Amino acid sequence: MKTITSVVLILMSLNIYAQSFDIGEEFIASGYMGDIDKIEMFSAHKNNPHTPPLCFMIRCNPDSLGWAGVYWQNTPDNWGENQGNDFSKTRYNKIVFWAKGETGAEIIEFKSGGINKKQYKDSFFVTTNPRRISLTVNWVRYEIILSGKDLSSVIGGFAWVASINDNPHGVTFYLDDIKFENE
Repeated sequence: MKTITSVVLILMSLNIYAQSFDIGEEFIASGYMGDIDKIEMFSAHKNNPHTPPLCFMIRCNPDSLGWAGVYWQNTPDNWGENQGNDFSKTRYNKIVFWAKGETGAEIIEFKSGGINKKQYKDSFFVTTNPRRISLTVNWVRYEIILSGKDLSSVIGGFAWVASINDNPHGVTFYLDDIKFENE
């Protein structure tokens, strides 16, 4: 047991200094918000991913609340009941991801941090620049800049939000290769 614990601790300490990690290694897409019954999210979509074999396919048609989205959280459904991950000793300075729309008319907001409703909170909040992105039908690489942010408590690692004002007929879009990086 002691050897296994030592190996786990060594691997955990190596991850702290890694140059990048995939969002799925530390976070889970569990934070459904807004019109949650209008979200369909498929994590194993096989048709034309950016990096084979799979990507996320998201369908969303917000109605009564006018918006919907999903956070990748450090523990499932963590809206501040549990502590955030401490990445303050890392050199992560951005989140990179690839996205595309079904029609090229989708407008989506992408962000990281910002969960602050309960005992524990994200220590930062940042979005893409511009905040709302008009997707194209081709895969495009996007970044969320983390430089200078306090990463001592990361609950909401990544999120997307779609609004009925920007997408009156709903949206279908795709995400792939969502990673924290330090370049």
